[in-house]
Amino acid sequence: MKTKLMLFFVVIACYAKAQSVRVGLGAELNFPSGNSSNISAIGVGGYLKTEFTLTPKYAITATGSFTNFFGRQMFGVRSETLAYAPVKVGFKYYSSDLFYLEGQVGAAVSLNSNTKTALAWSPGFGTYFMSKKSNNRLDVGLRYEGWTCRSAAISSATSFSTFNFIGLHLGYEFGL
Repeated sequence: MKTKLMLFFVVIACYAKAQSVRVGLGAELNFPSGNSSNISAIGVGGYLKTEFTLTPKYAITATGSFTNFFGRQMFGVRSETLAYAPVKVGFKYYSSDLFYLEGQVGAAVSLNSNTKTALAWSPGFGTYFMSKKSNNRLDVGLRYEGWTCRSAAISSATSFSTFNFIGLHLGYEFGL
């Protein structure tokens, strides 16, 4: 409860300080990397992102999404399809008018019954294509994302596992 209340006040403070607010809606295509590619070959999803512009170079972001990684068949056995709802906050830096770098952190909430919520973190970059008739824009970005989860390997030891992937997103943004 305290965390939700604190997050609410952070969002209100960002909104009050923001020079402008933008909302984006888009689709994602995700490609698992490393050992994660043994579990799934591809993932698809969608996202809703709010951006609070602080200065022309800096912004705070809040993202909610849904991602589904389809199970992979290996040696006649299909792994389980993974469904997650990542919720992240981040910081965006515009190195030029149309190019940005972004880092986000949050939680990847599992929608499967036998998996846990994981720490989600992602660095990435992207660019915009501006609309000629309005202030709206098309957002294209690439990021590396990891979901780190703690599990008890032995009664006295703790181990961490990370599900990694490279995400490509395409979205439409409009100003409020």
